[in-house]
Amino acid sequence: MQRNLTAVLYAIIGIGALAGLYGGLKRYQVESYNKRVELALEYTELKSLADVTGRPMPEILSRLHQAGISSVAIAEDTLASLETRGAIHPRQVGRDVVVSVDSPDLLNRIEQAFAGKGVPFVKDETERTRPITRFIPAGLAAGPEAVFKADYANLRTLGIGLDEDSLKDITAARLQPVARISNWPGVSAKTMQDALASLKVQGIKTVVFQGTEVLGFRGQHKEAAEAIQAAGLNYGQIEFGKQKGDEKLSIALRGKYVRVHSISDQELGTLDENEAIDRFVRAARERNIRLCYIRLPFFSGDDPIGLNVEFLGKITRAIARGSEMSFGIAHTFRETDLPSAALLLMGLGAGAGLALLLVRVVPMSASVTGACSVALTLSCGVLAFVGGEAGRKLAALSAALAFPAIACLQRDLLNPTDWSQPVMRAGSAAAQSIKVLIRSSAITAIGIAIVVGLLATRPFMLRANQFLGIKAAHAIPILIIGLLAIVGLPKIDRPWTESLAAMKNRAGRFLGEPARAGQLLLAIVALVALALVVVRTGNDPGVGVSGMELKFRALLDRFLPVRPRTKEFLIGHPAFVLGLALWYRGRRKWALPIFVVGVVGQVSILNTFCHIHTPLVLSLIRDVTGLVMGAVIGLAIFWAVERLAGPPGSVPAPEAEGG
Repeated sequence: MQRNLTAVLYAIIGIGALAGLYGGLKRYQVESYNKRVELALEYTELKSLADVTGRPMPEILSRLHQAGISSVAIAEDTLASLETRGAIHPRQVGRDVVVSVDSPDLLNRIEQAFAGKGVPFVKDETERTRPITRFIPAGLAAGPEAVFKADYANLRTLGIGLDEDSLKDITAARLQPVARISNWPGVSAKTMQDALASLKVQGIKTVVFQGTEVLGFRGQHKEAAEAIQAAGLNYGQIEFGKQKGDEKLSIALRGKYVRVHSISDQELGTLDENEAIDRFVRAARERNIRLCYIRLPFFSGDDPIGLNVEFLGKITRAIARGSEMSFGIAHTFRETDLPSAALLLMGLGAGAGLALLLVRVVPMSASVTGACSVALTLSCGVLAFVGGEAGRKLAALSAALAFPAIACLQRDLLNPTDWSQPVMRAGSAAAQSIKVLIRSSAITAIGIAIVVGLLATRPFMLRANQFLGIKAAHAIPILIIGLLAIVGLPKIDRPWTESLAAMKNRAGRFLGEPARAGQLLLAIVALVALALVVVRTGNDPGVGVSGMELKFRALLDRFLPVRPRTKEFLIGHPAFVLGLALWYRGRRKWALPIFVVGVVGQVSILNTFCHIHTPLVLSLIRDVTGLVMGAVIGLAIFWAVERLAGPPGSVPAPEAEGG
């Protein structure tokens, strides 16, 4: 019965993998459609550059436009910024504040902006409760005024819209303005709609919120999303910005936004020029960032404009790499529109993979095996079909747990039945280890196809949603193979009770084996290394990256098209190849524990594709590069062992397994 059940599971997995490939194709098409990157500068920095160089703003904007800049970010004015420029002059009169405004147009602008934000007017003398703020034209003791029932200190930081003269400078240079506006107290659905609609009228396409909060925080994220979409604007989500309310707003927009990468002034001061350039290049090419918000690094020297133009040129050339990517106004990613039937098939494939792993590693009766297999397969299928994004994440996690573990179920290592098999020649052992690496990676690739397909939607591509259980997907397959290295695999041709007894007997012999100091030390080192791999995995790793490793990564970035993951090409794949080669060569004392460490490679291969915001082709190149480099390193270590250790000795036969 087990053979028939296995055949059925294989068929379901195959169909699920084909559906996953279809989902991956749809995602690839969406990613290929959106390879346009917007480079934006700050208007205030451009003003500073004009001041220190004495060059007119149109000339500066023209030169930077030729260097690849597509847009200029302009922050909305506030009463505080108008004070700094000398456009308004507040003075205290008792408990009130009287603000002289330089022009009637500016007074009208302030009045309309505060009215749009819901600041209450004083309509007549009976409403003049204290304190109040009076805005009057400069030089007039009496005349048209705007009076608000609010303390000036509370009004001082409210935005009053974008400066029209600055907008004219930007548009005259054929650049696109990007609005920077802030959240405000008392924000409501209507005031958000009015504020964003006015930005659209001014020609704004993208808005990036200022300060520590996004528009609508707190409790108004759905209304903010609706207002953004109603105005036809793009929300610029700042990567790593940690603005309050960003997560909820991103979820409400379901990935229909533009991801923004920037480097703060403080951090820019700690980076050299190449590090800053690499940051923007990796963001655009590796993380679906489509708006690079660049702060200028040069404001001194004989030609700061030229230095900044050169800096921007390096960024554009490195991002484009010929004609791979283009520059212009960023747009949102399309949805993949995967049919529900495809999601159902992928879910069934994920469940069948989990069932196959259970059949392979747990000795059970035929009836229990069949019932568990049906339950797991159908459960994952239902989750993917009707469970929404949460259900598909659970199904994807099932695939991520199952397929790397299945790929590492090497029966000749985990449960050898013939210890008298002839020892291979060194060349044959090396070749066989590479064959097994390729075969195992192909099995893991089936899981990759299913995971990629299940999560091939815009929210995952833009990190509005993410893969569930990154750390568990790393740790559990390694623990499964580590446990099987102790207890062995069930014997397919034996009754399940006999297999269970044999596994218990093998575990007892392992626990009763005297431990040597060298073995204990190696085991501790291996456990610490595996723990670090798991701890450093995920979006918020508990352990940082050392300076030396950062330099090593930068070196790889410079000489390789895509930098492979360190834990794959330096740890996982070399250990996988080395463990297998040592086993086939007859050096079996350390082969099995080294092989268990090698499971990290297969786990990491799949994990690479769980980062859905990374372009699909780039993930593929990264994995293939890591496989090739890791295999070469593993073979090099094996040949070094051969050279230093000499011919292998005889292989001791194990004690007879009881049952």
